[in-house]
Amino acid sequence: MLRKDLEAKKRQHYVWAKYLARWGRGTMNVFYTTKTGKFAHDSVRGIAVDDYFYKITVLNSKHIEVIKGFSRNSPDHLQQHHMSYLHDFLRIQQVEFIYGKSGTQNLQIEQYLQALKCNQLENLHAAHEKMALPVLAALAEEKLDVLQNQRHMLEFMTFFGHQICRTKTFRDGVMRVLSRQSALEIEVANAMQHTWWFLSYMYGMNMGFSLYIGRQNARHALLINDTSVPFITSDQPIVNVHSCVSDKKFTPPEYADLYYPITPRVAYIICDSERFPSGRHEVDKATVVEFNSKVAAQAMVYIIGDTVDAIRPFRKYIGQNYQSAPDGRVKT
Repeated sequence: MLRKDLEAKKRQHYVWAKYLARWGRGTMNVFYTTKTGKFAHDSVRGIAVDDYFYKITVLNSKHIEVIKGFSRNSPDHLQQHHMSYLHDFLRIQQVEFIYGKSGTQNLQIEQYLQALKCNQLENLHAAHEKMALPVLAALAEEKLDVLQNQRHMLEFMTFFGHQICRTKTFRDGVMRVLSRQSALEIEVANAMQHTWWFLSYMYGMNMGFSLYIGRQNARHALLINDTSVPFITSDQPIVNVHSCVSDKKFTPPEYADLYYPITPRVAYIICDSERFPSGRHEVDKATVVEFNSKVAAQAMVYIIGDTVDAIRPFRKYIGQNYQSAPDGRVKT
C-alpha cells in the first residue's frame, strides 16, 4: 500500500460529490441523465467526474505570460494572490525538472511528484468545500442567518465563485467560443486550453471576491420549494437565470441572477435584478419549472434529481444554451 501522501488522485469531481448526494434521499444514489441521453440511478461517485481533471501541466514562458496577462486585469491584491499560487505550482515543476536532470531514479520520489501534480489543485478545492460545508448545511435547514457571520459569507462566496468556474461544463463552454481567426488568437486559445486548470482557479478566486465585496448591492435570497416539482441540479450547478440570458445565442450576459439549488427543496440566489429581495421566499411551481429548465439548458450532460420523474421533463433542454455557441464566438 502506498502512503497516503504518495497516492495520486485519479477520479476527480468538478462538482462536489457530497453536494450531489443531497439528491440521494439519504443515500449516495441519485437519478441522472447519461451521456447517451438515458436515465440512470447510481452513485454520485461516477457523476461529473473525469480522470486527472485537476492535474497540472508543464508551463513554458508563453503559458506563464498568458496567465499573467489575464491576471493583470484584476485588482492588485488579487494579482498578488494569483502569482503566489502560480509560484507554488511552478515550484513543483522546478523540482521535477531538477530530479529529471539528476539522472537518478527513485520510485518514491516519482510517486510523490505524480501525487503533487495530481492532487495539489484538487486539495485546494477540497479545502474550499470543507469551509463551505457548515454554511450549506445551515442553508439546507433554511437558516439564512448563518450568513450574517462575515467569515461564513466570505467562505461561502469563495466556494460559490469556484463552483461556477471549476466545472468541465464551464471550461468546455469557454473553449468552444474562443475566437481562432488569427495566428495570435490561435496561440492564445491554445495557451488558455493548456493552462485552464490554473486559469479556472484564478477566475473562481476573482468571482468569489467580487460576489463578497458586492454583497451589499446584490440581493441574496433563500428560495423554498413546497411545490410538487422538486429542484434539480446539474454538471453546472450554479447558473444565471436572469432574463437577459439568451436561449438562442451564446453571448456574455449583461446581468446575473446566480441560482444555486442546494436540495430538492431549497435553493440560493444572488440577484442583480429585483426579482427576489434579500431574505426567504417561497416559490411557485411555474418558477421551479422555469429554473429547472434553465439548469438543464446550461448543463452539458448531467441533470440530477431525487426521482426520475423530477428530471424527465427537463431532459429535452440539456445543452440548449450551447447549441448556438459557434455563432457567438468571443474575442480573446
